[in-house]
Amino acid sequence: MSMLGRAVRSVVRSAYWKCRFGGRISVSPVEGFDHVHLEIAPGGRIRLGTRIQNRGHLYFQCGPGGQLQVGSHVFFNTGSSVACMGRTQIGDYCKFGNNTVIVDHDHNYKDESGEYLTGEIHIGNRVWVGANCTILRGARIGDDCVIAAGSVVKGNVPPGTMFYQKRENCCKAAE
Repeated sequence: MSMLGRAVRSVVRSAYWKCRFGGRISVSPVEGFDHVHLEIAPGGRIRLGTRIQNRGHLYFQCGPGGQLQVGSHVFFNTGSSVACMGRTQIGDYCKFGNNTVIVDHDHNYKDESGEYLTGEIHIGNRVWVGANCTILRGARIGDDCVIAAGSVVKGNVPPGTMFYQKRENCCKAAE
């Protein structure tokens, strides 16, 4: 497809999302944004920066009261998913590998008074996340970090860190 064709398709897609979701979405025409599934519940809000790209299927879900913000020049590879019921913020110039899952809430299996436990996720600028990573509620990843493939992140990752997990130290099955 020509550059003009991609630009026209991008403008049409952005206009469709603005008509469908109204004030719940803030988006400028985005380049290379194909196979994207958006769900925004009443009371949820998604803000997308410029020049966001994806390869393959990408899923954004924002529940009631959820706030999802994605910076500019961000790339999502095939099969990535961002589910937001609290607050999730992704900085500029980030890259996400295949099958990345970002989720700022957990099912509340211990207490029947609330279905979900929500929190925040903050991903700084220029963060690279490898394939098959999961970023959980309470994660705070500083600027210029690398998250190695297959990692699960919950908690703080200081700026400039290369984060990885040793598999031999993982959980053991209960006896």
